[in-house]
Amino acid sequence: MVLTPTFERVETLRGPTGRHRGAPDPGVIAAVTMVVAVIGVDKPSLWYDEAATLSAASRPLPELWSMVHNIDAVHGLYYLLMHCWLAILPPGVHPTELVLRLPSTAAVGIAAAGIVVLAKQLSTRAVALTAGLIFAILPRVTWAGIEARSYALTMAAAVWLTVLCVTATRRRAAPWWLMYSVGVVMATALNVYVLLVIAAHAVVVTLAAERRPHAMVPWVLAVGAGILTAVPFLVFSRAQIAQVQWISPLGRHSVGDVLRAQYFTESVPFALLAAVVVVAAALLRRPSRWLPDHGAWRLVLVTLVWMVVPTVVLLVHSALSTPVYYPRYLSFTAPAMALFLGVSVVALGRSMVPVAVLVGLLGAAASPNYLVVQRGPYANEGMDFSQVADVLSAHAAPGDCLALDNTETWKPGPIRALTAARPWVYDKLVDPGRGRLAVDRNMLWDSHLSIWSWADRLRTCPALWLVSDRDATQPDHQTGDRLTPGQRLNSVPAFQAAAGHGFRIVERWQFHFAQVVKATH
Repeated sequence: MVLTPTFERVETLRGPTGRHRGAPDPGVIAAVTMVVAVIGVDKPSLWYDEAATLSAASRPLPELWSMVHNIDAVHGLYYLLMHCWLAILPPGVHPTELVLRLPSTAAVGIAAAGIVVLAKQLSTRAVALTAGLIFAILPRVTWAGIEARSYALTMAAAVWLTVLCVTATRRRAAPWWLMYSVGVVMATALNVYVLLVIAAHAVVVTLAAERRPHAMVPWVLAVGAGILTAVPFLVFSRAQIAQVQWISPLGRHSVGDVLRAQYFTESVPFALLAAVVVVAAALLRRPSRWLPDHGAWRLVLVTLVWMVVPTVVLLVHSALSTPVYYPRYLSFTAPAMALFLGVSVVALGRSMVPVAVLVGLLGAAASPNYLVVQRGPYANEGMDFSQVADVLSAHAAPGDCLALDNTETWKPGPIRALTAARPWVYDKLVDPGRGRLAVDRNMLWDSHLSIWSWADRLRTCPALWLVSDRDATQPDHQTGDRLTPGQRLNSVPAFQAAAGHGFRIVERWQFHFAQVVKATH
């Protein structure tokens, strides 16, 4: 196969604007991406996974180290990074929704800058800018940018590891391959699935090997060294695989998970428009000065492998062994989708105005999901941890008692996770149902005591705040001297015990999952 031009960096890959134009491009696209992501960052409620982040990252390092030996080793590096972030907060500043999510907002910006750099390495400046803008509005990216988990960081890690691979392949110097090998280890520690991005790197190096047959050797050595170094971590993480037993086996829903959720987070208009653009670009095949043939096929090949191989590996593992496929776990492949769509849009548009129109249409298609779903108050699996904390922060007095209905059926975990989302709100309350602390248990959550072991302590409570499931038969908010408990609370042991001590409900708030009631003697 003949490459024209070769894999080396040459003038024609810079696009029609020339070699020295566009130096600020990565920074500009990074800023745009962060602005898009940060809008509404504090609107969705904190939820189970984000409560886990705060629970782990806020404990001292020795206790964090002990915890990851028991659970969540796959998130250990992310928890360490978040621990460092929380440690630099000024005294008195609480890790609110905004504070917890800002690192992810910064991470998608870093990933966007990497996309621009990578696209310029493998294609044209026009593709680089277009892919960067599409990345900024890609639903999976706008979701990850306000999620206090490692998904945004995995995007940045995958992109910059790929940039490093291209750079090392071109410069052919040992220090670059050493940095790449270390990058493989660090990316794997951030999320074990990111290791699968090396499939795309194999394509990058294979393309280079057509001109330099020995180009594959240093890459194989670097990857081999990185994987061997990461093997103990991979083996240890595998031992904790039971913690993802909540993932459903593959089924008919899996097709929708891949096509709609993996990159588009259920934004059907965006998914359909993206499909139309890709098909139209493939059928028309109209090279232009913005995208010569050699500026398209190489990047397309890399991105397809980047997306397809990790997806297939997780699906096959889920089919033949333990289910591990979940759409958001493949967030590190979202940059590849942005690059793929960037090539398609430039190939179809061919010049500035049509390209801008297509990007604008994609942005419009993403808007309903972005504004209504992702930035809604219950965007995160419908959970309402923040709304419950808002009520207690505004209305509960120090010394009031808290009772959590441990018979609720919220998924994926116990109601105790609620108190880890904003722990400073619950610190002022007496919580007789709280058992061993999470730090002492090397777990994410405190244990919960049976109501009958502490029911007598309710006698001395000036007021009782009970959190349970939402009751569809009751209003969202009501006050009164003696409110009806409703169907749900009538069956809750904690309320039965409180009623036995003469407590009556005087106010109720209801949200998506939860109801909060205040009861007094």
